[in-house]
Amino acid sequence: MTKHKRKPVKKRKEEIFFIISQIISESGFSAVSTTEIAKRLGVSQPAIYKYFKNKDELIIYFLEQVKENLRKILQTAEKGKNTEEKLKILYKEHLTLIEKTKVLPRIVFADEIHLGEEKREKLKEAIFLYKEGIEKIISEGIKKGEIRKDIDPETATRFFLGSIISSSLYWMLNGMNNSLSKEDERLFNFLKKILN
Repeated sequence: MTKHKRKPVKKRKEEIFFIISQIISESGFSAVSTTEIAKRLGVSQPAIYKYFKNKDELIIYFLEQVKENLRKILQTAEKGKNTEEKLKILYKEHLTLIEKTKVLPRIVFADEIHLGEEKREKLKEAIFLYKEGIEKIISEGIKKGEIRKDIDPETATRFFLGSIISSSLYWMLNGMNNSLSKEDERLFNFLKKILN
């Protein structure tokens, strides 16, 4: 009899993140459960308890991973040669993440997130970290003369994030049939006209 080799914890948790993403995009946070995750992973429910005690821990882990993904997008964008390139990278990477997880716009408006203090704080941390990172890129662009001096960095950041959320919602409402990540060029070109 051969034993199945166990997956490393990091790999298993990564799978759990994507399964939670699928569940939320299909049915919302209320459908997330250790039973459903175990079923989709093809393991027993007790196997999930090795990683998470309950649904709250699953959701908190998920939100921490969202924050980590947004941090990685900012790090990737910082590799751009100038502000224009950095903002273009941000659009591309963010839309690609949404296309991959199909969930990010939904979590921002999820009622269940706003009910629990700890979950709300986790979501707020992720969004504010990302907002501050984008604002920093825009502020630096103004200082370097790559963006108009009369642009308010906070307003520009809100516009940037709003364009991602609205494009994502429109994409989801249209059945997610086209490639969302290909919208980056159109969104970026419009933003460039406003900032230059």
